[in-house]
Order: sequence, then C-alpha cells, then structure tokens
Amino acid sequence: MKAWAICVLLLSLFGGPAAWAQNAPAAPSALRVTYLVYSGRPNPTLTITDAKTIRSLQAQLSGALATGAGVGSTELQPVLGYNGIRVEVVGAEAEPEYTVKGRFLRSEHRLGAAKAGTPAVIARSSTSASQIEAQLLKLAEQQGVLSAPALAAARKTPAK
Repeated sequence: MKAWAICVLLLSLFGGPAAWAQNAPAAPSALRVTYLVYSGRPNPTLTITDAKTIRSLQAQLSGALATGAGVGSTELQPVLGYNGIRVEVVGAEAEPEYTVKGRFLRSEHRLGAAKAGTPAVIARSSTSASQIEAQLLKLAEQQGVLSAPALAAARKTPAK
C-alpha cells in the first residue's frame, strides 16, 4: 500500500507523461533559408513554414551531420561567388545554423555551445549534404528566389 501511495505522490508532483510531453521542445514554426551567392549585397532568402517540410529538412540535416565523415571546418572557407546555403530556425538563436555546399555540411551553434560543452562548429563530408543542397536549389528555382545564372553557378561549384 505504501508503494502505491508513493507512486501517486510522485505522479502528482511531476505531472506524469502529459507534463513531460508539454516540456518537450516544440518543432520550429519556420526555417530561414539563405542562398549565399552575393558578396556585398543582400543574399536571397526564403522562409519555410510548412511543418512537414521543416521536419523533413531538419531530419535530413541532422542525419547528414551524424553520418558524415569529419572534416576540418576550413573546407567551407568563403570565396567570391557562391558559398552554399544557410538554414536556420527563425527566432531561435540557441539552435544550430547549418551551411551546406556540395558534399560539405557545417553546423554552427551561435549561442550556448560553450556552456553545453559542445563544439561551436562541426564540419562533415556527406553525400547526403549534396542531396540536401540540390533539394534547396530546386526550391529556390520553384520560388523564383535565384536567377538562372545564379542557379547555374551554384549547381556547378567545385565542392561537389
């Protein structure tokens, strides 16, 4: 009888599974995708708000980061012209920001990385990264965000 009373007390204190579900991090409501094509001018940007697309893209990015081979973060040095595609959660500076270019993927934690004991920048080489980039370039083409010459330059980058 005492064990049952303790269980009831603990459930009432912690709220049970319903409370845990409420404390789980919510999926972001929007992702900002920035096409890094211009030097000295604002880069084209689009916002993804479709929940299914957001979940899919986040799963692909984290999967490519988890399965890719480690490379030096110098593999994605800025150059004149196309520098890849940045994907970030809108309004959540504690979330990682991803940059994908060819087979390279870089994850950068803007805030809280030092406190959490995680590296601020993680770079990986993955065939999945080039598939993500192709998908995001197709989205730019469909949305009319990039001009035909900018798309052509991005699709023939040497980092592929």
